[in-house]
Amino acid sequence: MLSGVLTGQESLTLYDCQRMARENAPRLGDLDVIQKMGETKIDQAESSWYPSLDLNGRLSYQSDVVTVELTDPTIPVEFPEVPHDQYGLNLDISQNLYDGGITKGKKSYEEALVAADLQQVEVELYGIKRKVNQYYFAVLAIQENIHSLEIHLENLQARKETVQTAVSNGTLLETELHVIEVERLKVMKSMIELESRLRSYMAALHIICGEGFSEQSSLGNPHFEEIGPADLARPEYRLFDLKHASMEAGKELMGKKRMPVLYAFGQTGYGKPGYNMMSETWDYYYRVGAGLKWKIWDWNSTSREKQLIGYQQEMLQTQRASFDKEIESQLVQEEAKIEQYRLTMEMDQQVLELQKKISEQAAVQLDNGTMTATDYVTELNKESLARITLTTHQIMLMQSMANYLTIQGNL
Repeated sequence: MLSGVLTGQESLTLYDCQRMARENAPRLGDLDVIQKMGETKIDQAESSWYPSLDLNGRLSYQSDVVTVELTDPTIPVEFPEVPHDQYGLNLDISQNLYDGGITKGKKSYEEALVAADLQQVEVELYGIKRKVNQYYFAVLAIQENIHSLEIHLENLQARKETVQTAVSNGTLLETELHVIEVERLKVMKSMIELESRLRSYMAALHIICGEGFSEQSSLGNPHFEEIGPADLARPEYRLFDLKHASMEAGKELMGKKRMPVLYAFGQTGYGKPGYNMMSETWDYYYRVGAGLKWKIWDWNSTSREKQLIGYQQEMLQTQRASFDKEIESQLVQEEAKIEQYRLTMEMDQQVLELQKKISEQAAVQLDNGTMTATDYVTELNKESLARITLTTHQIMLMQSMANYLTIQGNL
């Protein structure tokens, strides 16, 4: 919808400025950081499938131990005494065999969160476009006003030369020349003020857009096709969808936490005593096995967590509905402005054409000595005001059209 052709290295379009502003935004760097954080969390979730290795040691002394004594002296059996001191160094190994889909659920949940976080950054970056529009069209409006004042100044200069000749010939009083000169100074003063404002807006654009934007750049007038109702492409809608998807992934993960977990385990070590508690010698030992964990009842904790997520989803839908109304309201306002500027511009053009004729007739009368310079300046000021009004409405029309497309998400 926006067409702009670079006519030179220093000529920039509205689209160019919006692109540079996005590339220069500090928030843009967060996209890479968020992506790396997401990859780290996903790797962390996958690590639950890796075997866990724990090394532990023990050193203890106990005052009492198990003893076995026979009361029948005829039985010549003597049982060894369990040692009071115990030592051991163990390596414990555990490996999940089945986790009920918890790991997969965690990965899906983290991926959904990352996608939502990335889109949140996109929403904030999109907001920069409105600020660029504001400064861009402010620059265009000031440039047009300066151009109008230049035309005004040229007309005054032409009349000054004519009046100067008439004063030299004695057909006009010198005060008529002073009136023209005073008006010239007023116009030059206004141009200085406008040029100062222009530099401030260009400096603001330079800060937003970065080094690719020069304060000596020429900004071109954008040209838009006929605008109207279209599909909304605002990044906020994708953010709403991604947040909803992340909540659904959270619900699914809550359900998987109730699934049984099957795991294998093993232990090997060296100590005294080993698994034979009656032995007083150092020995190697090991054992292997499998285990099952299943949280059969959690006092409805999972159900309540799912219910809380459901409430969050309801709030998200409310936020989306509010956003829809806000977008609709903004579009209606911009449509009204566009229609207003289009209607007033037709009359602005007619006023300017008529006032130019009046100013031309006033110039003839001034040259003939039948009109004072004060009356001529009055008519010339009306022409300049009519020109400024027309060009201002032209710029405001373009700005409203740009805002309309930006609100839709189509610029």
